[in-house]
Amino acid sequence: MKRRKILIRAAIIISVLLLIFKGVFMYRDYKSYTNTIHKNADKIIKVNIDGIGKTIAYNAIKHPIYYYKNSKSKKDTLEVKEKKDKGFSLPANIFLYTIKGKNATTVFTSFKISDKESFKNYLKNELKITEFQNLQTLIVATNKDNKLKIAFSDNQCVLVYNPSKEIVDDVFIDVLINNKTLKKGDALVSKLKDTDEHIAYLSGNDILTLRFNDGEIDLKGDFTLLEYLQIPNDKSYSKFSDDSSVKFYLNALMSKNSKPLIYKDITIESDSINSYYKGNFAIEMAKSTTQIDSVVTYEYNDDFEKVETLTASEKQVPEINIQLSGKPSKLYNYLESASIINNGKLNKEIFPLYQIKIDTTKNGLYASTNFNKSPTQLEVTNPQVFVLDVDFKKLQDQNHFPIINTYLEKLLTLKIEGNLNTEKTLNVNGKMVLKDERINSLIQLLF
Repeated sequence: MKRRKILIRAAIIISVLLLIFKGVFMYRDYKSYTNTIHKNADKIIKVNIDGIGKTIAYNAIKHPIYYYKNSKSKKDTLEVKEKKDKGFSLPANIFLYTIKGKNATTVFTSFKISDKESFKNYLKNELKITEFQNLQTLIVATNKDNKLKIAFSDNQCVLVYNPSKEIVDDVFIDVLINNKTLKKGDALVSKLKDTDEHIAYLSGNDILTLRFNDGEIDLKGDFTLLEYLQIPNDKSYSKFSDDSSVKFYLNALMSKNSKPLIYKDITIESDSINSYYKGNFAIEMAKSTTQIDSVVTYEYNDDFEKVETLTASEKQVPEINIQLSGKPSKLYNYLESASIINNGKLNKEIFPLYQIKIDTTKNGLYASTNFNKSPTQLEVTNPQVFVLDVDFKKLQDQNHFPIINTYLEKLLTLKIEGNLNTEKTLNVNGKMVLKDERINSLIQLLF
């Protein structure tokens, strides 16, 4: 009987603690939205700090040894520093946003601070900021290149990354003094609260989310298609190699003529491309292939004069194969007249790394770094608007880019698909799978 009472008391205490924790998280979530996002915010990225923290904490409870080993190794390699009051702590959610009327590269965020002087000292000591100016009742800190500005009051700050160095003082005053921010009942705030994913991007009716699960990262999204984007009915291709490490398919066609694309002396007219191109594009990277290139060397002749000599050099390059659907001869002739194709190859001014041979097929053009490669007769259909398919194990084994191999060690596969939801909307789904299916994906990437 006594044991039963102890168990009941323990259950009650645990329940009360859980309610307290839940209440704390709810309050933190509520406060993170209060007077934080400018009322004219356009594109917003929400980072769910508490959501990420809870997911990692639960994973750590399931696999304590992994987390202990990694935290211990990190402590062993880092010098222990004396903890100082930063004057702020991370909120439940961080919002990165652009503002209508400001440059699209100017990104803002805002969060609460607990101590003005401690926060100022943190900016001096950690960010090495020495320039501080007054703006009405605010203090504005600016870094050396003027691309980072931080304005703060007694209890809040606004941080802006401003590569164009446009005037942003009006935003500081709007948020920190006049409270011209999104409020509880605003539609955009409701959309942000409705998503509990770890990272969410919102712009109008468009949304894209990321979640860091055990052993995988899940991506989901819905986007409104551009009015002048058409999806072709025919989505067939020649079959790619079985040893492809990277494949990408795109079925889309611009029905609207845009400004000519100019690169150096090369001009591509959009109306000409639209006349000959049928909207199917595919590219793959597979095993290595051999190319012979001319290398310029210098030798001395009998008169001791320096003479330029061309020497044939053999090298291994990634096999890259590209397919374009269209009117074969007309598309080829236009690209040749525009100097995109020279002597049956892609102009080296456009892509100097490798030689790419270009041929016509019955359905369009075929380009490859493998000069002995021809498209197979077997056709496949990809009904999606786009597909990105990456096999990281094959990519690592092919060793095309040794510098990135260490970053690929923890990854297995990545697949992202875009499918028509309706005639005007696109649904996006993707998944990156990591080697250790037990451990949270974000922790695997960080350690």
